[in-house]
Amino acid sequence: MHRKTLIIIAVVVVVLAAAGIGLWKYHEQPQFCSLCHIMKPYVEGWKNSDYLVKAHADKGVTCLKCHEPTIQQQVEELVKFIKKDYQVPLKQRRFPDEWCFRCHEHGSREDLIARTQGYVVNDVQVNPHDPHPNSTEVEVFPCYSCHKMHRESPGINYCYSCHHKGTFESCYKVGCHTKG
Repeated sequence: MHRKTLIIIAVVVVVLAAAGIGLWKYHEQPQFCSLCHIMKPYVEGWKNSDYLVKAHADKGVTCLKCHEPTIQQQVEELVKFIKKDYQVPLKQRRFPDEWCFRCHEHGSREDLIARTQGYVVNDVQVNPHDPHPNSTEVEVFPCYSCHKMHRESPGINYCYSCHHKGTFESCYKVGCHTKG
C-alpha cells in the first residue's frame, strides 16, 4: 500500500477511536440522559430539587451509578422512545436493598436497624428501619418504600403519626394496611 494511504487510514482510525471514547464518556453523563425529553425532569431533579436524588448528585453519583443498563436494554428503550410506547411518569425502579447497601455505610438490614435506634416521633421512641420490633409476622419494607429518589419521600412522620395515634386511615389509602 502507498504510504500516504496508510497515513490516512491511521488518522481515520485514531479520529474514530477518539470520537467513540468521547461519545462513550458523554453517554455516562446526566446531560446525555436529558437528550430524551421524558428524562429531562429526572435529570433536572438530579441537579436541582428537594428529592433524595439531589443528595446523590451532591456526592457526585451520576445516573449510571444506579441505572446500569445493558446494551440490549438501551436498544429496547430507544425503540420504546421512537414508538412512544412508554408511560409518563416512568415506572418507579425497585432496587433490592442490597443495591443500596453497596454504597451506603450500613452493610445489612441488621446494621441499619442498630444504627437508627432512638428516633422520637409524637413523644415516642421509634426506629424507622424496624417499624414493628415486637412482631414476628411483619414483612420487611424495602428501602424504596420510604426512600424515593425522583419524587417526594413520605418521611418518618408519615407512618408514625398514625401508628402512635392508633388511626390507620391514610395507610389504607396508600395500601400499607388493609381493612380486615
